[in-house]
Amino acid sequence: MFTSWLKKIGIILIELAVIAGLLLYVYQKKGLESPSQIIPALQELVSETKTQLEIEKKTNPFPELQNPVSREFNWEYKGAKYKLTETLYQSVYEYYKTAPKMFSYTGELKQNWQEEYYGMFLTRDENDKSIASLAAKLQELGLKHKLSDDQIVDLTLAFVQAIVYDDAKAKNILAQTNSETILYPYETLFEQAGVCSDKSLLAVALLREMGYGTAIFAYEQDNHMAIGIACPKDSSTYGSGYCYAETTSVGNKIGIIPSFDSASNKAVGADELTALDSQQAQQAVLQQLTLVTIYQKTSGRQYLGIIETKKIIAEIDSLKKSIATLLPQLQAQKKTIAKEEKKLGDMKKELDAFQNDQNVEKYNELVKEYNNYLDNYKKDVKKYNEKVALYNKSVARYNILIKQ
Repeated sequence: MFTSWLKKIGIILIELAVIAGLLLYVYQKKGLESPSQIIPALQELVSETKTQLEIEKKTNPFPELQNPVSREFNWEYKGAKYKLTETLYQSVYEYYKTAPKMFSYTGELKQNWQEEYYGMFLTRDENDKSIASLAAKLQELGLKHKLSDDQIVDLTLAFVQAIVYDDAKAKNILAQTNSETILYPYETLFEQAGVCSDKSLLAVALLREMGYGTAIFAYEQDNHMAIGIACPKDSSTYGSGYCYAETTSVGNKIGIIPSFDSASNKAVGADELTALDSQQAQQAVLQQLTLVTIYQKTSGRQYLGIIETKKIIAEIDSLKKSIATLLPQLQAQKKTIAKEEKKLGDMKKELDAFQNDQNVEKYNELVKEYNNYLDNYKKDVKKYNEKVALYNKSVARYNILIKQ
């Protein structure tokens, strides 16, 4: 009780110190002669700040809606095809194209500068109605198809996932050319393409417009970004109160963190895991996302579809681990079999030469070694094919679950 009382006293003293500092700053800045002048001076300072903001806004005013361009979006959700047309404007695209995309500051860099940086891309001019219009159309489509609120969220995510992933931009980012910048959501819609950051910011903007709590999941070590959608905390990702949602590839369900293709900087889509035949093994290098930092947390409506999805997440995670383990084993076995095939081919040539020369002694000596080697080769091929069958079974089950 006493400790609590001391904390309250401490907070009050800190607040008084802040107020005193502000008053002293105003007193000195304005050259005041008496305390009675402080209130008018504060009002003047607030007015000056507002004026400065208005001046900055006027230097890059929102443009007139000129040069309309029709953009058609096509995607699928739960086996049904959807289409949506949105009118965008070249003038607005140019406005965002020339808008700030680098974080600028004076003095020391703020500790929370990333919050402000990402917030910059999520801030829209009051005259920009594009996100509001698009969000309304998505909701109307959902209602037309008798979708629930959670399914409309899934529909919206599927819409963003279907926007083309910009592989060329992703390669430049991985190559650290420093020639690429994040796009504003309007730019992503206009260009109908983007990488993980571009598509994630668009998804956040749309879901916020629909009233949902959202967040940005940034994986800086992996050069990847995804979003979080507010959901029940006991079912959330990392216990954050937000459920992971992938935007770079189609079919990934909310709440499931997909495997990640390090070569393309893109998550593996639900329909991209394919079966292996007995002749070849996939060469993709799959990895899991690592350390996450969460930015731009907002509260709002919760996505409750995770409760149903959670039932299959454990099995999906188990299958992903099995697939990730089997793939390098298959690749290694395939290399071994290839070496054995070459060795058998060389031995066969020697046997044919001995047979042509009628060198029975050397032929009989080598044929025994050849037959033993052939037996081992057949055993290795059998093991390989069995493992391929197990891999294909896991992939088939994974693809069924992730599309439910």
